[in-house]
Amino acid sequence: MNGDSVFSFNLKSFSALLFGTLIYYSVAIFGMSLFSFEPSNITLLWFPFGIGVILIEKFGLKSLPFIFIGSYFANYPGMINEATPHILHTSIAAFADTLAPLLSFLLIRRYVNTRFDTVKVLLPFTFYGALIPTFISGIILSLNLAIGGYIAYDDLCRFIALLMFADGLGLLLLYPLYDTFNTLSAPTSKEIKTSLLYGILAFTLIWLSFYLHYLIFLVLPLLLITAFRIRTHMLMSIMLIIVIEMIIFSAEIGHGLFNIGTQIESILMLITYLVSLVFVIMGTSLHHSELITNINLTNTDNLTKVKNVKAYKERIDELLSLFERYNTPFSMMLFDIDNFKVINDTYGHRAGDAVLIEMSSLIQKNIRLTDTLFRVGGEEFVILCPNTTLYEAIDVAEKVRKVVESDLHTITNQRITISIGVSEVKIADAEDTLYRRVDGLMYRSKQNGKNRVTSTL
Repeated sequence: MNGDSVFSFNLKSFSALLFGTLIYYSVAIFGMSLFSFEPSNITLLWFPFGIGVILIEKFGLKSLPFIFIGSYFANYPGMINEATPHILHTSIAAFADTLAPLLSFLLIRRYVNTRFDTVKVLLPFTFYGALIPTFISGIILSLNLAIGGYIAYDDLCRFIALLMFADGLGLLLLYPLYDTFNTLSAPTSKEIKTSLLYGILAFTLIWLSFYLHYLIFLVLPLLLITAFRIRTHMLMSIMLIIVIEMIIFSAEIGHGLFNIGTQIESILMLITYLVSLVFVIMGTSLHHSELITNINLTNTDNLTKVKNVKAYKERIDELLSLFERYNTPFSMMLFDIDNFKVINDTYGHRAGDAVLIEMSSLIQKNIRLTDTLFRVGGEEFVILCPNTTLYEAIDVAEKVRKVVESDLHTITNQRITISIGVSEVKIADAEDTLYRRVDGLMYRSKQNGKNRVTSTL
């Protein structure tokens, strides 16, 4: 790597860190403007903790000075006090705000799988990533405030708890959102519409809860339903919005739902409720995603990654039931690779497996969204076509046959073709009668020269 490229990389990294610092500072000021109390740099929602962890994960230890600078300038206006050395106290606060994400990053990397793809990650992530670092930084920050005369010593324990919850909430909301948007596929238009619908419902329900307090108990079941309808990244986006909403409304009407005892007790009640809500909903979403993944794995062929025999049995039963009840037509095609044994004997089983994998992928891309491909034997595959007459199924089968013949080039100079049997479901058909019929049609294709489609026409 030459000197110019090193300079370019460093300049690019510096610019990114500078931008990250600006986001850190802006989000900190935003949080303080939402809901803060004396000293005015203490807020209910400290997103910069989560941003700090993400910056360290992306840029390493060189991000620490930038986090310190962002925290210092964000905290400074709230720490100005002529009776105390406020520059020193602001520096200590910035040190604590820098230490917390560093400890969180190190503990997460050491003890936690950072991929948010299973509910098992949630408890260790919360304990090592949030509780331990925020407890240490909370002690430093609270002692700093007490020594500087910003808070009374009697409030020390409450402030430690408050800072732990505020920082932890920032991490629980931002880090999973960041991770899942990086690892999950982009949301579909349907998922976006569903997210908007449930987001609007949740937003409206929370707004009404500040006037009809008993409605707050409906927020949890609504969000639980949402967790079963959309994926984690969209769900966490909704959670982020409604947490901000609750904090804004609480600030406007004086802690609203939890207006009991002293101000700090009311604030602790609110922040504890928010942390519990986020924890439960996130755990539910992760567990649901894990279950869906496991179900998909049990219904997926290990080699080709298309649906397997188990999934075929389930789907054919559904289609037969619809046909029996509502006379909804469907068609089945069965095919296998011509001369596949010769391919295995000549080129080896690994080459044969490669052919199966590439053919499955090619066919998946060339059938309709409503059609489903299943591997039901060694080189035997079924395609089920719902709401499809025999004439339409023949068109699909011909397209599949032609695309395999023309586009499947797994083995150089080896022509690969398939023979297909096609039939539409008939009255009194069961799975075995339909399967035997298309199986017979497929073998007729082979007897008539292979690489062709044979139907009941």
